[in-house]
Amino acid sequence: MKSSARDQTLETLEGQVYDLIVIGGGITGAGILREAALRGLSVALLEAADFASGTSSKSTKLIHGGLRYLAMGHVQLVREAALERKRVNQLAPHLAEPQWLMVPTNNYFEYMKYLVGISVYESLGQVAEPDRHFNLSGEALKAFEPELDASAFPRSSVYLEYLTDDARLVMANIRAGIEAGGIAVNKLAVTGVIKDRRQVSGVAAKCAISGREIVVKARGVINAAGPWVEKICALDGLAMTKSMVLSKGVHLVVPRAKLPIQRMVFTQSLDQRPVFAIPRGDVVYIGTTDSVYEQGAQIWPEVLPEEVRYLLEPMQRYFGVRLTQADCLTTWAGLRPLISETGKSSKEISRKDEVWISQSGLITIAGGKLTGYRKMAEDTVDAASRLIGLAQADGGDDTPLPGGDFTGGIDNLLLHLTQKYPMNDAAALRLVRLYGAEAEQVLALGAESLVTTGNVLSGEVAWALQKEGAQSLEDVIYRRTRAALYQPEEAAAIVPRLADLMGAELGWAEDKKAREIAQVTALLNADKTSLLSSVA
Repeated sequence: MKSSARDQTLETLEGQVYDLIVIGGGITGAGILREAALRGLSVALLEAADFASGTSSKSTKLIHGGLRYLAMGHVQLVREAALERKRVNQLAPHLAEPQWLMVPTNNYFEYMKYLVGISVYESLGQVAEPDRHFNLSGEALKAFEPELDASAFPRSSVYLEYLTDDARLVMANIRAGIEAGGIAVNKLAVTGVIKDRRQVSGVAAKCAISGREIVVKARGVINAAGPWVEKICALDGLAMTKSMVLSKGVHLVVPRAKLPIQRMVFTQSLDQRPVFAIPRGDVVYIGTTDSVYEQGAQIWPEVLPEEVRYLLEPMQRYFGVRLTQADCLTTWAGLRPLISETGKSSKEISRKDEVWISQSGLITIAGGKLTGYRKMAEDTVDAASRLIGLAQADGGDDTPLPGGDFTGGIDNLLLHLTQKYPMNDAAALRLVRLYGAEAEQVLALGAESLVTTGNVLSGEVAWALQKEGAQSLEDVIYRRTRAALYQPEEAAAIVPRLADLMGAELGWAEDKKAREIAQVTALLNADKTSLLSSVA
């Protein structure tokens, strides 16, 4: 939004008392914003950086339950997640896309173990018969995934999981909340908790763009700050009910030409942790790690050389492809906020969410998984409504997210775009996955590429500014168009043209434009630093 529009938004925030303030613009906060607004509550979301800039743009991007949690005994958690996959698919078919996931095994015992686990998982998730798993071996296995080393992994079970784009899912929920009457502002950091008679009654916040400081009042305040929940609790001045553990998850991106797999594949590291290989356009991303991160919450945790080697090792065992760090195009790393459990490592800690309420009435939601965000939002708004005496209106969980209002699956949208616009299937698929049924509206704003033979279109920039609150080059390259992750070589090339377009729309002076270019270029280079250092 332009600065004048942003100033008006800040005036609006200061001008009323809201039912709820939500602190944090990741998937948890975005889901709460949507849920509260659809119930008819007045709600404002404040995000210190950009929407989805932390954990919620850096996951493995699967809407799934997690088979390994069955082995840990977390049956209820898996059941909820398995059922939630369908609900997210109904809300946004383009952001919960059913895809076959292969689980190769190297011995009969392991094969039977996964077969039983998948069968239980499908039962818990009430999976329909046509969508249930199937098993492969011999020539059928080789035909289904030619790159797999079938001599080392002679049997495989194949079942449906759901591929998403986490940052786009956040953005869709933010927009849904706004369209339902809520308000959401990025680059607006909460700096204090306001109290009236020792009870939370609002927050103080500072705009990162203008430096303006404001006070926003509300009947209830929800802390959904993810890795930063402890920081917000510290502003409350009261101790948290439990402590948090941050777990780092790293992903690598390699050219699909180097690892030309056809399907998503579940592999295992040498220490038996799941490592997914997921094709996306011209790249395959590989992840993730799971290690305690003790340096505190931050948006850009460093990727270490040993983490790169850890993720590449299974690719050689499963596919016979010896990838090196030099083959990687880029990396990403995020921090999972987990609720501490005494004596357990980060990979053993439950991903279950919990709602805590301090003596002053600050409501904190912590833990949880991307898959369960909608149920977490329901539970949190329920808790807030009980605490401050809000009317219990029904939620709007079957209202499609923006871009999700279509039937017939992604293939129908693809066919429509390729018939109406001169583009190939791969370019159309990228747009449909990002924007769903709104892809045509994006194209109407500008169908020309920012660089010759590139994929990112001028209409996407206009859309990011007009509809999605983008304020910086980083916002657009990393979280709106996703070029930094899925088209890392193109991302660097589009920076100058993108700066010109955004600068003209947002009124940037030349020195501001230069700072923006320098900042995003440094981030793109940093994503490769660990790869270069680990080759040396």
